[in-house]
Amino acid sequence: MQKTESENQINQKRIQVSSKGKRLFALLIDFIFALLLANTIVYVFREEHWDIVTQTSGFYGLFPFYGGIALVLLFKDIFGRSLGKILLGMTIRNIDNLEQQPTLAVLIKRNLMILLFPVEGAVIMRDSYARRLADKWWGTVVIDDMNALRGILRILLGNIILFGFFSIAIISQRSGIEKTAVFQTAEQAIRSNEKLKPILEKYPEIEDPEMHLDLRKNTSNPSVVRARVGNEESGKRVVVSLIFRNNPPGWEVLEMVVAPLDE
Repeated sequence: MQKTESENQINQKRIQVSSKGKRLFALLIDFIFALLLANTIVYVFREEHWDIVTQTSGFYGLFPFYGGIALVLLFKDIFGRSLGKILLGMTIRNIDNLEQQPTLAVLIKRNLMILLFPVEGAVIMRDSYARRLADKWWGTVVIDDMNALRGILRILLGNIILFGFFSIAIISQRSGIEKTAVFQTAEQAIRSNEKLKPILEKYPEIEDPEMHLDLRKNTSNPSVVRARVGNEESGKRVVVSLIFRNNPPGWEVLEMVVAPLDE
């Protein structure tokens, strides 16, 4: 099969077409980034009693999360390169003019095919220039960026982004727990416990909250809220088991165990 004029142009300019492995790895990085970003946004901006809302809204309650992933993947290349391409030193160019970046409309339209990821991945592996179907339809090609950041800077950038997501998750964890109806129900039970009232009068804050959430109506595997009442020396570890009820939607305390911290 004769090579097209555009393919000859790639060879003549000695521009390195990005390898199949790099293309697939960049797609994987982009998907992980979209997943982390969508999850972080949904987690930070969760509404009050989001655990009940999730249970009662069904599929529609998942739309912000999956819709967020789709939007990030759709617009990931609007600057000519996605995060995955930046970290791996790649960029998108027009196949007929390797000095020219595709228009914004083309960069968005070519990502509509991301929904066919398995098919697109197979096409990349079979194409000699590692082009997706979208690349062929919209006349684009992914090449190694000759102006890419130095390797050490790209590694640093990747670590900073991962550390940022991790930090946000740690900072917003307590807020996310305290917004749940299950925690608020457990907190009410803790503050109503006669054995704990003297400790709470001296140390009113409930510390170190942890939560295992199970929205199934299953008493053999209930949801659990753990917390510390009092200081770290003489305080108590409290474990509250709860089950979700539908009518009306809410939580019912099954059991509360109070024990010294060293047990």
